[in-house]
Amino acid sequence: MATRLHNPRKVFAAPGGALYVVEAGTGGRDRCLGAGRTRVCIGLTGSITKVAHGTQRRVVTGLWSGAYTSGAQAEGPADVIVDGRTYDVLLQDGSIDRNGFNRLGPDGATAGDLVTTQAGRARPAVVFNFAAFEAAKNPDHGRGPGAKLGDPPIDSDPYAFVRYRGGFAVVDAAGNDLLWVHGRGQVSVLAVFPTQREPLTKALAKRIGAPPSTRSLVVQSVPTSVAVGPDGALYVGELTGVPFAPGRARVWRVVPGRPPRVFASGFTNIVDLAFDGRDLLVLELASRGLLDPTSPGALIRVAPGGRRTVVAGGGLDHPGGLAVANGSIYVTNFGFSPNGGELLRLPG
Repeated sequence: MATRLHNPRKVFAAPGGALYVVEAGTGGRDRCLGAGRTRVCIGLTGSITKVAHGTQRRVVTGLWSGAYTSGAQAEGPADVIVDGRTYDVLLQDGSIDRNGFNRLGPDGATAGDLVTTQAGRARPAVVFNFAAFEAAKNPDHGRGPGAKLGDPPIDSDPYAFVRYRGGFAVVDAAGNDLLWVHGRGQVSVLAVFPTQREPLTKALAKRIGAPPSTRSLVVQSVPTSVAVGPDGALYVGELTGVPFAPGRARVWRVVPGRPPRVFASGFTNIVDLAFDGRDLLVLELASRGLLDPTSPGALIRVAPGGRRTVVAGGGLDHPGGLAVANGSIYVTNFGFSPNGGELLRLPG
């Protein structure tokens, strides 16, 4: 379907049959943070690629991107909704301080925002700033293991969104919440997702940098995906935080005005959701957990009665996005690759 994509993320299926793949880019040379193998450099290499009629081409370029010096494991554009030549783009945030600001420099000025832009070289206009909202409201109150393990009390990383009730339903992966952006920059909190407590062995505690005496850890939800179900409810999939324990990720069903409830559980590191008729498709980033660097991803079909079928497994390498259209299932693959990402088509 499409090849040589730069750290591909979500996929948007347009009504006319075209597919739009979000590419997080390969970083750049505007500003670099950190040192050694984990040094991250910022640039404007994020883009949107259109796939239609057997061809692919980048229709939006110049979006913020931050990646290792190799160009791998980028952050940048995470999701897109397309309406004609208008692109609503959700942009990740590398890191924020307690006031909602980052150190990403001019090229990273829109990190953490929902923006709108036209086709061509991006000229993003900010619709909503999620980092500022997190700093002001902090809906989950910073519940988690604390800054020493990489979970500061103020944190934001918007990662997925869908059209919803005249606006957008947005999951903030680092904020652990589901927000409704509507009107002229108004926002409502639809759900805050709770933590879990995970047991730790001494070896695992050492591996993740926890004190050796730590026997358990409070783990954040880290919602990464949202879909509108055939019943009109919102369905949210979670990655879960460190140590990314297998079988601990859940799918939540959210109806505004009610507490979220678990719809399905027993998954590992969910990265995207989509409905295929009444069946729910769940895409796992790493089916054995992200601490296993050799873990394949997995695509799982959940029937209305709860029966599960693995649609794809061994051929998925850090998949990033999922869409259902034209009688087929589309998955982005090699999501951490600077130039080897691809869009796959699977039978529906």
